[in-house]
Parts: sequence; structure tokens; C-alpha cells
Amino acid sequence: MTELDKAKDALMDLGWSEYESKTYSTLVQLGVATASKIAKNSNVPPNRVYQILGRLAERGFVHVVEAIGATTKFEAKDPLLVLNETKTKFLEKIEIAINALDELKERKQDTDTPILYTIHGKQELSSYLLNSLNSAKESIFIGIDTLIELQHRGLIEKINELSDKITIRVITTLRGINDKYEKEVANKLNKNVELKVSKDEFSTIFMIVDSKIMIYTSFGFKNERSQDLDYYGIYTNDKKTVKLISKSFDIIYEEGEFYIN
Repeated sequence: MTELDKAKDALMDLGWSEYESKTYSTLVQLGVATASKIAKNSNVPPNRVYQILGRLAERGFVHVVEAIGATTKFEAKDPLLVLNETKTKFLEKIEIAINALDELKERKQDTDTPILYTIHGKQELSSYLLNSLNSAKESIFIGIDTLIELQHRGLIEKINELSDKITIRVITTLRGINDKYEKEVANKLNKNVELKVSKDEFSTIFMIVDSKIMIYTSFGFKNERSQDLDYYGIYTNDKKTVKLISKSFDIIYEEGEFYIN
């Protein structure tokens, strides 16, 4: 494959037509040339080459350098400038596509049948918590009976990372912050994380993300295989369920007191 063929194929990969790619690449190689010479060297039909040159000229990729009598010569714009302009426009189109697809995704999620998944075990719970944290755009509300669980799989690091961008509120129990290890976790939380302590006891871990999705789990159920106590719960985007748990969180959080080291 010649360098001319490589250039032509590369431009076609960027969305140029075959004739546009051949015409521009050939003109870059020739430097300055008439339409007939471009047609001869590029294998673009003579009756099409003027049309293609006109199209490239409209985009600013080709310009006339000499027009004497009936003879018109053309020159290609510097390839680096052309490709930088192409790159900029391409990235703009990608950004438009991303925004449009995100909007479609949001609308789809709003109209879809609610989903509900069951959660079994600490590993699965941590995966759901971490994935939900990664999807957050506005707010995260967490109720957790013991802060030590935030140490698992980098949850606390992710919470701290997000706390500079979105609202994060955490409520725990007196039992969940009564030893030095749990207090160490509390002190690791970023100052932007609003941490409160509830006087009422609860034995659950729950999280609401953007008021759209919710995780709710309880500890104390026997694992069928190991017979050890384990976490069991649900993940859902059902609006009524999310709203109910959100109200419960608001009540507990409102009655709680800010943690003071």
C-alpha cells in the first residue's frame, strides 16, 4: 500500500467520502495542480473532480492559487491545519452525541418498569454500593449502623472523592461509633461529608442516590452455605420505595446530632 493509499484510507476513516479523500490526498502530493491533473493522478472521474474541489473549497481545505484565462490551479491547505479542524469538529460532534444519549438514557430510566435486585453477602453489597456511588450526580444519603463497613473496598475513598462535587450525608448509630476503629473511620471522612449520629439504634445499611435509586440491607440472616450471619437486601429504582426510604432517612437525619471528634 502506497503512502497515498494510506492517506486516502485514513481520511475515509474520519468520515470523508472516497472521492474527497482521493482528491485532497493527491493535491497534497502534487502541491499545485489543475483539476485535470488531479483527476488523472487520483482516478477521480474528470466530470466529478470540479464538484469535489468545490466542496473541499467550501470547507476551507482547498483554495485557488492561480486563475489565468481558462486555466485554474488549486492548492491543498496544510494537512496539519485541516486535521486539527477536523479533530475539533469531530470532538464537538462526540460531545453532542454523548449529551443526547445521556438524555435518552435518563428518559428511558424514568419510563422503564422499575427494577429490583436482591443482594446476598458483604461482597455483593459492597459492589452495589460502589457502583451506585460511581453513578451519583447530585446527592448521596447513607444510613449505616457501623462506620467500620465504609473501610471495605475503598468506599470511604470514593465518598471523599465525591464530597467536593455533590451533597453527601451519613447517619450512624451510637453503637456504630463507640470504639477507636470506628472513630478513626469518622475522622477519615472529608470535612464536606455531613456526618450525624442517631440516638436510635438500627441494624441496616441503606443508601439513596440522587433520589432515584436505593440500596437497603440488613445484617443477621444466616448464609445458606456457611450458616454464618450475613447481609441480605435489595437494590431498586422503584419511585415509591425510594421515596419511602428517603423520608425515613430525612427523619432519622433531622433528629440526629452532628458528630464531634
